[in-house]
Amino acid sequence: MVYNSKKFNIRYQAIFNSSSAKNTIKVWIVQPSTSIVQLIENFSISHKPKKFYEDVQGNKILYFEFKNQKNITIQMDIKATLYKNKFDLDQERISLPNASNQLSKQYTKSEKFLEQTPAIKNLTHQITSENNSVLDKLQSILNFIVKNFQYHYPIKQRGVKHLNLKNLKGDCGEYSSLFVTMCRILKIPTRNNTGFVIYGDEINNIYEHGWTSVYLKPYGWIEIDPLANNIRNVEKKYIYENNNYFLTFTKGFNLKIKPKIPKKFVFNYWEKIGLPITNTSVETLQPLIFASKNKIKFSDNIKLISNIKSPN
Repeated sequence: MVYNSKKFNIRYQAIFNSSSAKNTIKVWIVQPSTSIVQLIENFSISHKPKKFYEDVQGNKILYFEFKNQKNITIQMDIKATLYKNKFDLDQERISLPNASNQLSKQYTKSEKFLEQTPAIKNLTHQITSENNSVLDKLQSILNFIVKNFQYHYPIKQRGVKHLNLKNLKGDCGEYSSLFVTMCRILKIPTRNNTGFVIYGDEINNIYEHGWTSVYLKPYGWIEIDPLANNIRNVEKKYIYENNNYFLTFTKGFNLKIKPKIPKKFVFNYWEKIGLPITNTSVETLQPLIFASKNKIKFSDNIKLISNIKSPN
């Protein structure tokens, strides 16, 4: 199934600057984990988390708290083997998990930002009405999104219920969210992924990205990028082909924030860039969020490096 793999050394830095030392900064970071598309060989971080927890979607979230520090740098170093995949999809073997299965319940439900509205339900059934197999339905949805969606950023309001279905515009997160919602309407377990992508052989650059995974028996979770349409029907045979390297940080949407953000803390940075966040939950972590007692300046960067040194 794997036709190419490559080792990457990836460094992420987040920099926090306070005008006053009398401040408290709370930070939540999701730690990338090994899956069928990525092998995390080493993960190190420059500060010790105060606590960590694992959510229902399998995300390991690290919580940090910094008090009375004007300048803070959090550095993550990740050594990972990432995979490209290409294989034939056997239509006769493919099936979906039983509807009563916990995985099916979790990843076919309607939820915030992935709302199964009557309009989206009607559109989904309309574009898949002539399809018989699961793969036929998946390709019809992918073809529709690729053909009808226009890339646009920034987004005024997240959530597929806000999409104009006759004039679809949005970024990778909106592409993916509509795909996830349509698949879930058809009872195909699907989830959003957020993290970073290294396109093709462009190995010197890494970009923030959002895509999806679909659960198909007997293959398990298969990465699907609605911007790339990586399921193709060639001479009556379906081929799955992933030509990019994905580094997944967060699986799914609507992550709980523990402990919750105190009422008087500010998180306007995320509101300005359009990331939905409340005192108790956030749409996604990529790869962190923060809140502070007083306003701070924040910047971050991610890069590929040839050699990793342990953080100071």
